[in-house]
Amino acid sequence: MKLIYLPFIVFAVLSCKNQQITQIEKLHIDNIIQIKGETISQIPAGCYTAGIIKDTFLCLQNTCSEKQFQIFSNNSKNMLYEFGATGRGPNEYQFPLIIKSDTNTSSLLIHDLVQNRLTRIYLKNDSSIYTTLAPELANSQNLNILDSTFVLSPIGEDNVLFYLYDKHAKIIKKIDYEPQFYVSRRGNKSDAYSHIISVNSQHNSIIAAFKYINLINFYHSDGSLQKSLSLDLVNDEVDYSEFQLSEDMLVTSYQIYSTSNFCYLLWSGLSTNNGYDRPPYLLVFTWNGILEKVYQFDSFVNFIIVDEANRQFLGGVDSPKSELVEIKRFNY
Repeated sequence: MKLIYLPFIVFAVLSCKNQQITQIEKLHIDNIIQIKGETISQIPAGCYTAGIIKDTFLCLQNTCSEKQFQIFSNNSKNMLYEFGATGRGPNEYQFPLIIKSDTNTSSLLIHDLVQNRLTRIYLKNDSSIYTTLAPELANSQNLNILDSTFVLSPIGEDNVLFYLYDKHAKIIKKIDYEPQFYVSRRGNKSDAYSHIISVNSQHNSIIAAFKYINLINFYHSDGSLQKSLSLDLVNDEVDYSEFQLSEDMLVTSYQIYSTSNFCYLLWSGLSTNNGYDRPPYLLVFTWNGILEKVYQFDSFVNFIIVDEANRQFLGGVDSPKSELVEIKRFNY
C-alpha cells in the first residue's frame, strides 16, 4: 500500500497556563481496501459488545444473555459453553471488560470496573482465579498490563491522560495530555480527551487513540511520547474552546483490537448523528506507528475481532431484522 507522508504539521495549541508546540504527522492515504461481510449463521444474534480469539476459542460478550460471556469454537463457530452471571459473587460480574492486550493464549482476562477485580478464565476447563486490585487502581478504565506495570486511565480526571503503576500500586509516572488543546469550562477535559489504550510488551509500546480528536499517540513503555499521528480523512478543525459532548461532535477512533503483530483501530470520521451514513475504516498499525493498511467495511461495524491465522475480521454488525447484533465474517 502506498502511503504519502506529508511534512510535519506544527500545531500551536494553547493550554490554560502556557503555550506548547506539538508536532503531529498527518498521513494521506491513497488506497483504501474495500471488504464485504457475510453473516455467520452458526452464531445467533445477541447483544454483543466485544470479543476476542484465544487459541481455538472465540469469546463473545453478550449483555442481554443470562450469562455475559459465550465461548464458541473458532473453527466450527458452534457454542461450547457460557459463564458470568450478573452479581457480586466470585464468578459473577457487575461491569466486566475483556483485556484484549493480554497475551496468554489459553485464558481470558477480565477486568470488572465496579468490583475492581481481575479474573482469569482458563478456557479449556472453565476454571478461574481472581485477584482484587489495590484500592489505588479503582475508578479506572482502559486497564492494561505491560509486563509488571499497570497502564490505566482515571475516570473523570482532568489533569492526566493515563498512569503507569508498578505491581505494588505505586505510581511510576503520570502521562499528561499532549498536545494541550484548550478546553472551556463548559466541558470537561477528560471528555474532550476521551481515549482508548492498548499495550504490547514485546515492542515496549503503548498506543492511545482519541475518540473525539483526530489524533493517535504512540508511547514507549516508559511513557515517553514517540509519535503523534492524524489522518486527512476528515476536516477536523474543531474549536476546543467551545467543546461539549454532543451528537454533532466528530467521532474518530472508537474501538481497538491488538495482536502481537499489529494494532487495529476502528475509525469513523463522522458525527454521532451521521455515524451510519458511511461505513467505518479499519486502520492497521505496527506497534512503532507505521500505518500498514486501511480497510473499509461495507456496513457499520460496532466492534471487530481479528483472526490473523485465517485472514478474517469478525465484526459485530446491527441486524436488519431486529435490534440485536449479528457477527459477520470479512475476509482480507
